[in-house]
Amino acid sequence: MENNELLYLSMVAFTCYGFNLAQGLRAAINRGDTVRITPKILCFVFCISVSIIAINIMLDSPYSSFIIYLHSLIMIFQSAMIWYSKPD
Repeated sequence: MENNELLYLSMVAFTCYGFNLAQGLRAAINRGDTVRITPKILCFVFCISVSIIAINIMLDSPYSSFIIYLHSLIMIFQSAMIWYSKPD
């Protein structure tokens, strides 16, 4: 695949959008709104899928170990934003 950089740039945009979605869920949780499980699952699947696709795109890169580490941390942060309950 020749245009890995352009594909990875689109994955960066999708990752930012995933953080925006997760932050919206987090804000609703912190306000005390009722957040159903369906939006949480959909947001979680979107965030994980974007990170996995970004990792697969950049596997041939000389920085692949850094990309894997970075996207693993991103998956953990986004999952925490989605699944943690409201703080006391």
